[in-house]
Amino acid sequence: MSVMGVRRRWGVRRKTTAAAALLMIVVLLLAGLLLLEVLKRNIVSTAHDQAVTSQQQVLSRLVDGQQTPENRVIYVWSQADPEELLRAVGQPGVLVQLTDQEGEVVASSPAMAGDIDLDSPALTPGDTFESRMDNEAPLRIPNDFVYVSEGIVVNNEPHTLVVAVPVNLQTSSLTVVAVFVLVVGPLLVILGALTMWWLTGRSLRPVRRITDQVRTIGGANLDERVDVPPTRDEIAQLASTMNAMLDRLQASDRAQRRFVADASHELRSPLATLSTTLDVARSDPSGETWKELSPVLVSQSQRMGQLVQDLLTLARADDAGLDMRVADTDMDEVVSDEIARIRPALDQELTVYIEPVRLRADASKLQHVVRNLLSNAGRHAESLIEVRLSTTETNAVLTVINNGDTIAPADQNKVFERFVRLDASRARDTGGSGLGLAISREIVLAHGGTIAVDEDTHGRCRFTVTLPLPQDAQ
Repeated sequence: MSVMGVRRRWGVRRKTTAAAALLMIVVLLLAGLLLLEVLKRNIVSTAHDQAVTSQQQVLSRLVDGQQTPENRVIYVWSQADPEELLRAVGQPGVLVQLTDQEGEVVASSPAMAGDIDLDSPALTPGDTFESRMDNEAPLRIPNDFVYVSEGIVVNNEPHTLVVAVPVNLQTSSLTVVAVFVLVVGPLLVILGALTMWWLTGRSLRPVRRITDQVRTIGGANLDERVDVPPTRDEIAQLASTMNAMLDRLQASDRAQRRFVADASHELRSPLATLSTTLDVARSDPSGETWKELSPVLVSQSQRMGQLVQDLLTLARADDAGLDMRVADTDMDEVVSDEIARIRPALDQELTVYIEPVRLRADASKLQHVVRNLLSNAGRHAESLIEVRLSTTETNAVLTVINNGDTIAPADQNKVFERFVRLDASRARDTGGSGLGLAISREIVLAHGGTIAVDEDTHGRCRFTVTLPLPQDAQ
């Protein structure tokens, strides 16, 4: 099993705890190493400054007014024994050694300092050396002594004067700090991880409660909602979003149930008519009834076929959108063709005002929209239907006006819903299924346009379709 596979199954609680523990480890490690390095450099720097100051004092006592050449070589003339000489110039708390060219200690102050190996190199007169250069490497524990060396001449013999400051006590303290970081640090990480585990679990408790509540909600109880905590944080936003989603699911479920019921009801009427007509025709052995009732059979079959086609169109629009075949389309020709088709069947006066309009659109789909609007106007107009096609700077505008009953403002959006009939004048026997305007809205929206209904200045019912013009035509 791969590590990636294991991490994918980790919940938010484990991931948060692991991330917090990793962060604490990195922070404590970097902070500890930085602290150790700063302490080490401070110890070495302080000891080095003390060693330099002590060296200058020792050298000033050794020369004691003697002349020093300009090349900075220190010459010391003394009849005293080197041990006595160093004891005379020694500094309290500081080790002083005098070594020969082979690096052997010939004198020291105090006397016990002669047994300490400072590992100082033998220098030629005038050369200097500082041990702090050995401690420049990062994360390195300093030696027990920090010293400075200088090559001098004592009674015409080259020697090396070493002045050292002990730092073993500070080094021990530094070691204690390092152990503290390595031992206490992991304990702090464990404590922090446990704290993060507890806090994350407490924070996720409302999420688990929401999950349990949503798990119990099914199709039979879509009216239930999850509890929204009064915290006004992300958890409350999640609960509110979940309730909003449940509202949409409930509305969709209701719409689907209503759609199925309405579709079943719409199909029952032509099916009942067909069944009754067939029974009547079959009971006549002469066959004359078949001839009389055949127009009814054809009419109901066409009605049922159109209804099924409308239902399939809406189903495709809901599923993957309408299948659009966009091309350059003369909208004025589409409107004129539909007017020529429907004019012979109209009893009302038809007035037409058409301007040339070219669109990028699906001509067959727009033809369906115009046909639905004209059929709707033909069913409800009393004596007049008016059709106008014009353009603005950015849109083509098609209006279909009839002087029938107007639609109340509260119902102007409902007429575009499926299987909606607002009153008795829009009854089933007028031929409408309640799907034409719903299909028209889907087609217009697919073209990036709008469709609406209102009243014109003369109080007549007006349907308005707005479609965007091509960019090069604006």
